[in-house]
Amino acid sequence: MADWSELPADMLEHLTGFLPIQDYHRFSAVCRNWGMVAKERRHSPAQQIPWLAMGELEDTKKRKFYDLLEDRHYYLDVPELCGTVLCGSSYGWLFTLDRKLNFRLVNPLTGECYDLPRPPPFYEGHVEREIYLDAEVLQRSLVIKAILDYDPRTRSDFTALILYGGHYTPAFWRAGNTIWTTITGIPDGPDDITFFEGKFYFVRTPCVNSCSEFYTFEVGTEPKATKFELQVSCRGDPNYIIEDINHSCTLNYLVVFGGKLHLVERFLDACESRPTTEFVLHELDLEGNNYSTCQHINGYTIFLGASASVVISPSHFHNCIKDAIYFTNLAPKLYADGTEDHGIFDMIGKNITPYYPRDVFHHALVPPIWFTPNP
Repeated sequence: MADWSELPADMLEHLTGFLPIQDYHRFSAVCRNWGMVAKERRHSPAQQIPWLAMGELEDTKKRKFYDLLEDRHYYLDVPELCGTVLCGSSYGWLFTLDRKLNFRLVNPLTGECYDLPRPPPFYEGHVEREIYLDAEVLQRSLVIKAILDYDPRTRSDFTALILYGGHYTPAFWRAGNTIWTTITGIPDGPDDITFFEGKFYFVRTPCVNSCSEFYTFEVGTEPKATKFELQVSCRGDPNYIIEDINHSCTLNYLVVFGGKLHLVERFLDACESRPTTEFVLHELDLEGNNYSTCQHINGYTIFLGASASVVISPSHFHNCIKDAIYFTNLAPKLYADGTEDHGIFDMIGKNITPYYPRDVFHHALVPPIWFTPNP
């Protein structure tokens, strides 16, 4: 019988490039030889389905993660996550904010950590104690979203960008800086941010009967964003006009896949216990200042929420639905019937189904966010 422990190292290294993170760790535990190959990490694990980063356990303070692929939970003892709010996630790093507003970037699987400058005050010109916000409320609401341009493990000159404060003001920080730099040129209330082809992009949620606006920003000497001529009408397609527009609004996301930038509109009905009713996808033509509405996602799966949007090709994941949008709730609260607003939106059938028990999400501080493992 062949001795599998003696397989050549180059062959084993090649095999590790096909393994999801769960199997990567199982591979490393087979024997000493396989463990040494896995430790060298010459090949990154295969594409990962995001986990849900959730709240912490009351007794042990371990952070709870949910693995969609295997339908199981992991409880990680990471001191840097204890008592923190998760403000965002990119490339397997979590942005964390504690009660004292210490801001960090943490990789929960490796323990790596970057201390970031304290976020700017909730309202410009005021310190926190002057605006009478409870410490827990301030911790939960100061940083609305945070993303990275590159993985800090691959590029030391990475940039972080946040939306913060009462007006969702954008600001950036580059490795080595001591403060956050506010970005001008964008009216109050940008809804989402993403990084695409060397630039950051912003979108603002439209008001009723108005259009979505797009801005771009490139880190340089002048921290000012530029507006695109491109606009997307929120009622431009008769196939998805919401009948009772008075009870509805939209929340916009920017998503990159297939080499293109896309806008995803999330429709909300304020009268429903689970307000999300529908999603609509548009492919953006930035050069031609035009867009086209898509009826499907070309077999991809999109994960939307407070973290950076994630897109995967689910062909190798039997537990992941293609042409679907997995979404998380918008805020750390329960809705009228004691549940939270999350689910899977089928772009073909236009229906929403749950992917997790609706009545066990809640945590006083943290709405669940998507987290892509990066060991």
